[in-house]
Amino acid sequence: MASWHRKKDPPPYETAELIISGIIPMVLIVIGTIGNIMSSLILLKSEKCRLSTNVYLIFLCITDTISLYQWNLSQAIYTFTDGANPGWAQSVFLCKLSAFFGFYTLHTSAMFLTFVELDRAFLLRSRWYKIRIAQPHVALIICAFILLVLFALNGFLFWLGFEYSTFNNNTGLQETQVACYYSMDQNLNDFFSIQYSWIHVIIMYFIPFSIMAVCTLLVVKKLINTQTFSNQQLATNAKRNRRISLMLLFMCFAYVVCTLPNRLCFSFFANELIGHDYTDTVFLSTNTLMYTRSALNAFFLYQSVHTFRLDVRKFILCCGRCIIKVGPNNTLIANHTLSASLDHRTVKSGIAILPIQ
Repeated sequence: MASWHRKKDPPPYETAELIISGIIPMVLIVIGTIGNIMSSLILLKSEKCRLSTNVYLIFLCITDTISLYQWNLSQAIYTFTDGANPGWAQSVFLCKLSAFFGFYTLHTSAMFLTFVELDRAFLLRSRWYKIRIAQPHVALIICAFILLVLFALNGFLFWLGFEYSTFNNNTGLQETQVACYYSMDQNLNDFFSIQYSWIHVIIMYFIPFSIMAVCTLLVVKKLINTQTFSNQQLATNAKRNRRISLMLLFMCFAYVVCTLPNRLCFSFFANELIGHDYTDTVFLSTNTLMYTRSALNAFFLYQSVHTFRLDVRKFILCCGRCIIKVGPNNTLIANHTLSASLDHRTVKSGIAILPIQ
């Protein structure tokens, strides 16, 4: 993998990097956290958990939420403190956690999104799959298997990172520093730089891209060969399936668009990009773009699924009611008191206080 370290750049690039690696990542963290948590809670509703696709989407939202805090938060802290605070590189423990979860969440997110597309494609084309495989308990087993396999594959990252001391000639003191993504074992360094870089490319790009491409062709072929249904219920279900399938296609397309520039820069054009004033700007831009997809799950669901839009409005209304229930002295307002007051009062001027349920 390409070795790259941030440095001080001329003012125009520093201003761009403040936006790219400071402001935008914090916005992504806020929007992504709220959207993914809200999506997970809505999809966890009992009637929605009966769908295997929603199980994969729940795990996708959870892993995407965790991934937003790996690179984005560290780079935002580094940017806002002008490099004085190294973020996760403050200690070996944080360094190891950052190295593991940084790759682990990217890999699990890619696999869950792949299974979302795979599940939808087979649901549209295979009755056997719909009866035998597309069950919530089977989806949970598959998700657990993915988490365990990728944990075992990325577990060696906990052995990366170590402390070393240097002598500062200006102060005459020994200073302790942390080296992330490096090990005292040269064989482990070589494995991380060479073999693991190919493993990362395969899990993050080759497998998802190839499966998504095949599933996209299957889904598009199914959507083109539309049938005319005499039954209104069947026609409604077919229309809903088309909307959900198109939503998943857009999610996969966004994954390709957001992640491909990052891999091109770090794997194919790293030597050409390193060593220039714009190096940090380009690499930071591709990283921010890659993590942007992790904050878009709620957006795709809201735009494509009508029932999800209704659930979002109910969720916001429910949160608003919970806020209203809290009085000025942090005391809860009793529902029966409000209801009784409405029952025994005459509403004037067309204004009524609705009871809180």
